[in-house]
Amino acid sequence: MSTISKDNLTEIINQKNDVIEDNIRDEMILYEDSNEWAERGYIIRKSIPVSQVTFVSVMYGAATALDTLCSQAYTSDNKKMVGVYLQRAIIINLLGFIPIACIWWESEKILIFFRQPPEISAQAALFLKYLLIGAPAYLMFVNLERYLLAQGIMNAITYVLIICCVIDACLNFMLVWYKPLSLGFIGAPISTAITYWLMFFFLVIYTKFINGYQAWDGWSRAAFHGWKPILTLMIPGIFMICPEWWALEVISFLAGYLGEISLASQGIITSTLSVIFPIPFGISIVASNRVGNLLGAGLVERAKMASKLSMQIAIIISLFNGAIVIGFKNILGYIFTLDDDVVKYASYALPFTGIFVISDGINAVEYGILRGQGRQHIGALFNTPGYFFVGIPISIIAAFKLGYGLQGLWIGECKKRMKEDRDRFESIIYNDPDF
Repeated sequence: MSTISKDNLTEIINQKNDVIEDNIRDEMILYEDSNEWAERGYIIRKSIPVSQVTFVSVMYGAATALDTLCSQAYTSDNKKMVGVYLQRAIIINLLGFIPIACIWWESEKILIFFRQPPEISAQAALFLKYLLIGAPAYLMFVNLERYLLAQGIMNAITYVLIICCVIDACLNFMLVWYKPLSLGFIGAPISTAITYWLMFFFLVIYTKFINGYQAWDGWSRAAFHGWKPILTLMIPGIFMICPEWWALEVISFLAGYLGEISLASQGIITSTLSVIFPIPFGISIVASNRVGNLLGAGLVERAKMASKLSMQIAIIISLFNGAIVIGFKNILGYIFTLDDDVVKYASYALPFTGIFVISDGINAVEYGILRGQGRQHIGALFNTPGYFFVGIPISIIAAFKLGYGLQGLWIGECKKRMKEDRDRFESIIYNDPDF
């Protein structure tokens, strides 16, 4: 192995563990809150998809612009542009959040329009209204996180998330269960909102006083113009990331029409994916920043080598993760439920989920490489039509027309992913004249 390959491999491996751990802790905050919401589970099943589809997925899609611009700017001749890009992203995202906030505020009417029970719709809307308090903080946290990752600063996010996981658990206990302070149902979204603001403030404090301030030159008027480059990446970035999130919500929605056991089994699958996905996603973030840093420094061949090494790591880890899901399909469900019928039914679909895990892991890292290159439009061109004209139609036909049930829903997802992985790999490595 050449010295360049060893350097790339060492850098990717050293950073990936920290980022994976950070993603898992980020998920843990949601799981801690989900445990507190268990008694109102039906309400949460209406609230969470609304927030995921309209906010979280869109926010992560928009943040891909910083994966490109910040990582490339950091190794360029003008390092301070990293801070300017952060400012522009925050302003644009906060403006973009205004219509999303309006949707959340009027979510009761929207849920009733989709024939949800009025009482459930009202409480789900109340949940979202309180969650609104913390949404801007989470948005800014994600953008600041990208700013730090572009500089190779991983530990800050780790420290903040460890502290905030503990705080969130304590807040949930006090605001939901501890009678002298309990706010009942609304205590859960309020504790989440408080945690999001603490996450943002702690990360700001770390950046200002410890590390990360080197690329910040203070607030600038430049933040209010020159938006075209960032919007050019944000918009396709949204259409690269969002269709996957939306498609999984559609699959969960369709599973409800297959009966209660199918819906519960889909819950096992969704929970399994939530535990596994932070692993390849962490690798994708490291790959994105590594490729972007090298391209910003003009080291094209090293960037290409980093892409290939990232793909090799992704394939190995994804095969391992998929093998775990398939190999333990008969007992995996017991982690989430003790219902034998649900676990057995889930075991029929988990082999397809295992195949999906393999493709999804590779897919995540491919997207990371595309973000580092600034080619979000490639991901958007593959993803949007792939899900809505291939994956979901095949899932519907296999599940309802051919009678394969929950297995059929995942057949469509697997078919779409496997073809896409191959085509996108060729595009990433071989078909870019500038890479």
